[in-house]
Amino acid sequence: MARRVYAAVVKALGQVPRCELIDLPSPTSNQVEVQVIAAGVHQLVRAIIGGRHYIKPKTSPIVAGVDGVGKLSNGEKIFFISMAPPTGTMSEHVNVHRDMMIPLPNNADPILFAAIMNAGMASWMALRQRARIQPGETVLILGVTGSSGQIAASTARLLGAKHVIGVGRNTSILDQLLSDGKIDASIPLTNDEEQIQQAIAKEAAGVDIVLDFLWGRPTEIAMAGIQSARKDPAQRLRWVEIGQMAGPTIQCSAMFLRSKNIEIMGSGIGPISLTEMLKDLEHMVPLVMEGKLTTSVITIPLKDIETKWEETANAKERVVVVM
Repeated sequence: MARRVYAAVVKALGQVPRCELIDLPSPTSNQVEVQVIAAGVHQLVRAIIGGRHYIKPKTSPIVAGVDGVGKLSNGEKIFFISMAPPTGTMSEHVNVHRDMMIPLPNNADPILFAAIMNAGMASWMALRQRARIQPGETVLILGVTGSSGQIAASTARLLGAKHVIGVGRNTSILDQLLSDGKIDASIPLTNDEEQIQQAIAKEAAGVDIVLDFLWGRPTEIAMAGIQSARKDPAQRLRWVEIGQMAGPTIQCSAMFLRSKNIEIMGSGIGPISLTEMLKDLEHMVPLVMEGKLTTSVITIPLKDIETKWEETANAKERVVVVM
Protein backbone atom coordinates (compact mmCIF):
# COMPACT_ATOMS: atom_id res chain seq x y z
CA MET A 1 0.00 0.00 0.00
CA ALA A 2 1.43 3.37 -1.06
CA ARG A 3 2.12 6.11 1.45
CA ARG A 4 3.06 9.77 1.15
CA VAL A 5 6.64 10.97 1.66
CA TYR A 6 8.49 14.18 0.90
CA ALA A 7 11.02 14.09 -1.95
CA ALA A 8 13.05 16.35 -4.28
CA VAL A 9 10.80 16.30 -7.33
CA VAL A 10 11.82 17.47 -10.82
CA LYS A 11 8.78 18.12 -13.02
CA ALA A 12 10.79 18.33 -16.27
CA LEU A 13 14.48 18.04 -17.20
CA GLY A 14 16.22 21.36 -16.78
CA GLN A 15 14.03 22.46 -13.89
CA VAL A 16 15.09 22.86 -10.27
CA PRO A 17 13.97 20.17 -7.79
CA ARG A 18 11.19 21.08 -5.37
CA CYS A 19 10.28 19.48 -2.06
CA GLU A 20 6.89 17.85 -2.66
CA LEU A 21 4.84 14.91 -1.47
CA ILE A 22 4.95 11.76 -3.60
CA ASP A 23 3.41 8.30 -3.33
CA LEU A 24 5.88 5.63 -2.22
CA PRO A 25 4.62 2.17 -3.24
CA SER A 26 5.21 -0.92 -1.16
CA PRO A 27 8.58 -2.55 -1.94
CA THR A 28 8.60 -5.47 -4.36
CA SER A 29 9.95 -8.90 -3.41
CA ASN A 30 13.50 -7.93 -4.45
CA GLN A 31 13.39 -4.50 -2.78
CA VAL A 32 13.65 -3.21 0.76
CA GLU A 33 12.38 0.10 2.12
CA VAL A 34 15.13 2.43 3.31
CA GLN A 35 14.77 5.45 5.57
CA VAL A 36 17.08 7.95 3.88
CA ILE A 37 19.36 10.05 6.05
CA ALA A 38 21.40 11.91 3.41
CA ALA A 39 21.97 11.94 -0.36
CA GLY A 40 24.72 13.62 -2.35
CA VAL A 41 24.16 16.38 -4.92
CA HIS A 42 26.89 15.16 -7.27
CA GLN A 43 27.72 16.60 -10.69
CA LEU A 44 26.21 13.38 -12.03
CA VAL A 45 22.91 14.25 -10.36
CA ARG A 46 22.92 17.77 -11.77
CA ALA A 47 23.79 16.45 -15.25
CA ILE A 48 20.93 13.93 -15.24
CA ILE A 49 18.43 16.54 -14.07
CA GLY A 50 19.75 18.99 -16.65
CA GLY A 51 19.39 16.45 -19.46
CA ARG A 52 23.15 16.48 -20.07
CA HIS A 53 23.94 12.87 -19.15
CA TYR A 54 23.68 9.61 -21.06
CA ILE A 55 21.32 8.36 -18.34
CA LYS A 56 18.09 9.73 -19.80
CA PRO A 57 14.88 9.54 -17.77
CA LYS A 58 12.11 8.31 -20.06
CA THR A 59 9.27 9.76 -18.00
CA SER A 60 8.67 12.73 -15.74
CA PRO A 61 8.39 13.89 -13.06
CA ILE A 62 11.46 12.29 -11.49
CA VAL A 63 12.98 12.25 -8.02
CA ALA A 64 16.55 13.59 -7.88
CA GLY A 65 19.50 11.59 -6.60
CA VAL A 66 21.43 8.44 -7.47
CA ASP A 67 22.74 7.22 -4.10
CA GLY A 68 22.57 7.88 -0.40
CA VAL A 69 22.98 6.71 3.15
CA GLY A 70 20.04 5.34 5.09
CA LYS A 71 18.75 2.88 7.64
CA LEU A 72 16.93 -0.41 7.26
CA SER A 73 13.99 -1.31 9.49
CA ASN A 74 16.37 -3.18 11.83
CA GLY A 75 18.46 -0.03 12.32
CA GLU A 76 21.36 -1.18 10.13
CA LYS A 77 23.11 1.71 8.39
CA ILE A 78 23.78 1.29 4.65
CA PHE A 79 25.11 3.06 1.57
CA PHE A 80 22.89 2.42 -1.44
CA ILE A 81 22.64 3.17 -5.15
CA SER A 82 19.47 3.70 -7.19
CA MET A 83 20.11 4.72 -10.79
CA ALA A 84 16.76 4.00 -12.37
CA PRO A 85 14.97 7.32 -13.02
CA PRO A 86 12.24 8.36 -12.32
CA THR A 87 13.00 6.79 -8.92
CA GLY A 88 15.71 8.84 -7.18
CA THR A 89 17.19 8.90 -3.69
CA MET A 90 16.41 12.39 -2.35
CA SER A 91 13.32 11.23 -0.52
CA GLU A 92 12.42 10.54 3.10
CA HIS A 93 11.99 6.86 2.22
CA VAL A 94 12.91 4.90 -0.91
CA ASN A 95 12.63 1.33 -2.14
CA VAL A 96 16.06 -0.07 -2.98
CA HIS A 97 17.04 -3.31 -4.72
CA ARG A 98 18.55 -5.72 -2.20
CA ASP A 99 21.71 -6.06 -4.34
CA MET A 100 22.28 -2.29 -4.53
CA MET A 101 23.46 -1.63 -0.97
CA ILE A 102 26.48 -2.22 1.24
CA PRO A 103 26.63 -2.13 5.04
CA LEU A 104 28.22 0.75 6.94
CA PRO A 105 29.49 0.73 10.53
CA ASN A 106 26.96 1.98 13.07
CA ASN A 107 29.23 4.93 13.90
CA ALA A 108 29.72 5.95 10.25
CA ASP A 109 29.03 9.64 9.56
CA PRO A 110 26.10 9.50 7.11
CA ILE A 111 26.75 12.97 5.70
CA LEU A 112 30.42 12.25 4.98
CA PHE A 113 29.61 8.92 3.34
CA ALA A 114 26.83 10.49 1.25
CA ALA A 115 29.34 13.08 0.07
CA ILE A 116 32.42 10.97 -0.51
CA MET A 117 31.32 7.63 -1.93
CA ASN A 118 30.36 8.95 -5.37
CA ALA A 119 33.34 11.30 -5.51
CA GLY A 120 35.70 8.58 -4.35
CA MET A 121 34.09 6.04 -6.65
CA ALA A 122 35.24 8.03 -9.68
CA SER A 123 38.95 7.61 -9.01
CA TRP A 124 38.69 4.35 -7.06
CA MET A 125 37.01 2.53 -9.94
CA ALA A 126 39.16 4.26 -12.56
CA LEU A 127 42.38 3.19 -10.85
CA ARG A 128 41.38 -0.28 -9.67
CA GLN A 129 38.98 -1.52 -12.34
CA ARG A 130 39.99 0.37 -15.48
CA ALA A 131 43.68 1.33 -15.25
CA ARG A 132 44.58 -1.59 -12.94
CA ILE A 133 47.14 0.51 -11.07
CA GLN A 134 50.33 -1.20 -9.93
CA PRO A 135 52.47 -0.16 -6.94
CA GLY A 136 55.16 2.36 -7.86
CA GLU A 137 53.40 3.86 -10.87
CA THR A 138 53.11 7.57 -11.71
CA VAL A 139 49.66 9.16 -11.92
CA LEU A 140 48.73 12.48 -13.55
CA ILE A 141 45.42 14.01 -12.43
CA LEU A 142 43.78 16.55 -14.74
CA GLY A 143 41.37 18.55 -12.58
CA VAL A 144 43.02 17.83 -9.25
CA THR A 145 41.69 20.97 -7.55
CA GLY A 146 38.05 19.90 -7.77
CA SER A 147 36.65 17.89 -4.88
CA SER A 148 36.76 14.62 -6.87
CA GLY A 149 40.28 15.42 -8.04
CA GLN A 150 41.50 16.01 -4.50
CA ILE A 151 40.06 12.68 -3.41
CA ALA A 152 41.72 11.11 -6.47
CA ALA A 153 45.12 12.31 -5.26
CA SER A 154 44.61 10.61 -1.90
CA THR A 155 43.23 7.49 -3.58
CA ALA A 156 46.21 7.20 -5.92
CA ARG A 157 48.56 7.31 -2.93
CA LEU A 158 46.54 4.71 -1.02
CA LEU A 159 46.57 2.39 -4.03
CA GLY A 160 50.35 2.55 -4.36
CA ALA A 161 51.20 5.44 -6.68
CA LYS A 162 54.82 6.48 -6.15
CA HIS A 163 54.52 9.87 -7.87
CA VAL A 164 51.37 11.99 -8.27
CA ILE A 165 51.22 15.08 -10.50
CA GLY A 166 48.29 17.47 -10.17
CA VAL A 167 46.95 19.80 -12.86
CA GLY A 168 44.30 22.34 -11.88
CA ARG A 169 43.12 25.92 -11.95
CA ASN A 170 42.96 26.79 -8.25
CA THR A 171 46.55 27.64 -7.29
CA SER A 172 45.84 27.86 -3.55
CA ILE A 173 44.48 24.30 -3.55
CA LEU A 174 47.46 23.14 -5.62
CA ASP A 175 49.79 24.66 -3.03
CA GLN A 176 47.86 22.98 -0.20
CA LEU A 177 47.97 19.58 -1.92
CA LEU A 178 51.73 19.97 -2.31
CA SER A 179 52.13 21.04 1.30
CA ASP A 180 50.06 18.07 2.51
CA GLY A 181 52.13 15.66 0.42
CA LYS A 182 49.13 14.51 -1.60
CA ILE A 183 50.84 15.48 -4.86
CA ASP A 184 54.52 15.69 -5.75
CA ALA A 185 54.31 18.28 -8.52
CA SER A 186 51.71 20.84 -9.57
CA ILE A 187 50.89 22.42 -12.92
CA PRO A 188 48.52 25.42 -12.80
CA LEU A 189 46.07 25.88 -15.65
CA THR A 190 46.26 29.63 -15.06
CA ASN A 191 49.46 29.74 -17.15
CA ASP A 192 49.35 30.13 -20.93
CA GLU A 193 48.98 27.02 -23.07
CA GLU A 194 52.64 26.85 -24.09
CA GLN A 195 53.77 27.01 -20.46
CA ILE A 196 51.29 24.30 -19.48
CA GLN A 197 52.45 22.03 -22.30
CA GLN A 198 56.09 22.55 -21.38
CA ALA A 199 55.39 21.85 -17.71
CA ILE A 200 53.57 18.61 -18.56
CA ALA A 201 56.43 17.60 -20.86
CA LYS A 202 58.85 18.15 -17.98
CA GLU A 203 56.85 16.61 -15.12
CA ALA A 204 54.70 13.94 -16.77
CA ALA A 205 56.57 12.57 -19.79
CA GLY A 206 56.95 9.20 -18.06
CA VAL A 207 53.45 9.00 -16.59
CA ASP A 208 51.72 5.59 -16.41
CA ILE A 209 48.12 6.65 -15.75
CA VAL A 210 46.15 9.82 -16.46
CA LEU A 211 42.92 10.45 -14.53
CA ASP A 212 41.06 12.99 -16.64
CA PHE A 213 38.25 14.93 -14.97
CA LEU A 214 38.48 17.76 -17.53
CA TRP A 215 38.64 16.61 -21.17
CA GLY A 216 38.39 19.44 -23.72
CA ARG A 217 41.33 21.76 -24.36
CA PRO A 218 43.38 20.84 -21.23
CA THR A 219 43.45 17.23 -22.41
CA GLU A 220 44.69 18.26 -25.85
CA ILE A 221 47.49 20.28 -24.25
CA ALA A 222 48.42 17.42 -21.92
CA MET A 223 48.53 14.93 -24.79
CA ALA A 224 50.78 17.25 -26.78
CA GLY A 225 53.12 17.70 -23.81
CA ILE A 226 53.46 13.96 -23.20
CA GLN A 227 53.88 13.19 -26.91
CA SER A 228 56.70 15.70 -27.25
CA ALA A 229 58.79 14.39 -24.35
CA ARG A 230 58.02 10.71 -23.79
CA LYS A 231 61.32 8.82 -24.02
CA ASP A 232 60.05 5.25 -24.20
CA PRO A 233 57.29 4.97 -26.82
CA ALA A 234 56.59 1.37 -25.77
CA GLN A 235 55.85 2.33 -22.16
CA ARG A 236 52.17 1.69 -21.51
CA LEU A 237 50.00 4.75 -20.85
CA ARG A 238 46.40 4.36 -19.62
CA TRP A 239 44.32 7.50 -20.13
CA VAL A 240 41.10 7.20 -18.13
CA GLU A 241 38.35 9.68 -19.05
CA ILE A 242 36.16 10.39 -16.01
CA GLY A 243 34.62 13.85 -16.45
CA GLN A 244 34.17 16.67 -18.93
CA MET A 245 34.41 19.83 -16.88
CA ALA A 246 36.34 21.57 -19.68
CA GLY A 247 34.34 20.25 -22.62
CA PRO A 248 32.70 17.15 -24.14
CA THR A 249 35.09 16.61 -27.07
CA ILE A 250 38.78 16.74 -28.03
CA GLN A 251 40.91 16.71 -31.16
CA CYS A 252 43.33 13.82 -30.73
CA SER A 253 46.45 13.50 -32.89
CA ALA A 254 46.56 10.28 -34.90
CA MET A 255 50.35 10.43 -34.60
CA PHE A 256 50.05 10.38 -30.81
CA LEU A 257 48.04 7.16 -30.93
CA ARG A 258 50.34 5.47 -33.45
CA SER A 259 53.65 6.58 -31.98
CA LYS A 260 52.94 5.79 -28.31
CA ASN A 261 51.59 2.77 -26.43
CA ILE A 262 48.44 4.54 -25.26
CA GLU A 263 45.05 3.21 -24.21
CA ILE A 264 42.19 5.70 -23.91
CA MET A 265 39.25 4.40 -21.92
CA GLY A 266 36.23 5.68 -20.04
CA SER A 267 35.24 4.97 -16.47
CA GLY A 268 31.63 5.31 -15.45
CA ILE A 269 28.22 3.69 -15.50
CA GLY A 270 28.59 1.41 -18.49
CA PRO A 271 32.15 0.08 -18.55
CA ILE A 272 31.64 -1.00 -14.92
CA SER A 273 28.39 -2.57 -13.70
CA LEU A 274 26.69 -1.24 -10.59
CA THR A 275 27.15 -4.63 -8.95
CA GLU A 276 30.91 -4.47 -9.57
CA MET A 277 31.01 -0.90 -8.28
CA LEU A 278 29.31 -1.73 -5.00
CA LYS A 279 31.43 -4.82 -4.42
CA ASP A 280 34.61 -2.81 -4.91
CA LEU A 281 33.35 0.18 -2.92
CA GLU A 282 33.21 -1.96 0.21
CA HIS A 283 37.02 -1.67 0.25
CA MET A 284 36.67 2.14 0.50
CA VAL A 285 34.59 2.06 3.67
CA PRO A 286 37.43 1.38 6.17
CA LEU A 287 39.61 4.04 4.50
CA VAL A 288 36.87 6.64 5.06
CA MET A 289 36.33 5.44 8.64
CA GLU A 290 40.08 5.77 9.32
CA GLY A 291 40.15 9.32 7.91
CA LYS A 292 42.43 8.36 5.02
CA LEU A 293 39.80 9.53 2.54
CA THR A 294 37.89 12.67 3.43
CA THR A 295 36.28 15.76 1.92
CA SER A 296 34.63 19.01 2.97
CA VAL A 297 30.83 19.10 2.93
CA ILE A 298 27.95 21.57 3.03
CA THR A 299 24.40 20.41 3.72
CA ILE A 300 20.97 21.39 2.43
CA PRO A 301 17.74 20.47 4.24
CA LEU A 302 15.35 18.69 1.86
CA LYS A 303 12.72 21.38 2.49
CA ASP A 304 15.14 24.04 1.13
CA ILE A 305 16.22 22.14 -2.00
CA GLU A 306 14.55 24.56 -4.43
CA THR A 307 16.15 27.72 -3.04
CA LYS A 308 19.58 26.18 -2.40
CA TRP A 309 19.97 24.20 -5.66
CA GLU A 310 21.43 26.96 -7.84
CA GLU A 311 23.12 28.66 -4.89
CA THR A 312 25.32 25.59 -4.35
CA ALA A 313 25.93 24.76 -8.03
CA ASN A 314 29.53 26.02 -7.95
CA ALA A 315 30.36 25.13 -4.36
CA LYS A 316 33.93 23.98 -3.76
CA GLU A 317 32.65 21.56 -1.12
CA ARG A 318 30.59 18.42 -1.73
CA VAL A 319 26.89 19.16 -1.35
CA VAL A 320 24.59 16.80 0.57
CA VAL A 321 20.81 16.90 1.05
CA VAL A 322 19.69 15.93 4.55
CA MET A 323 16.19 14.47 4.84
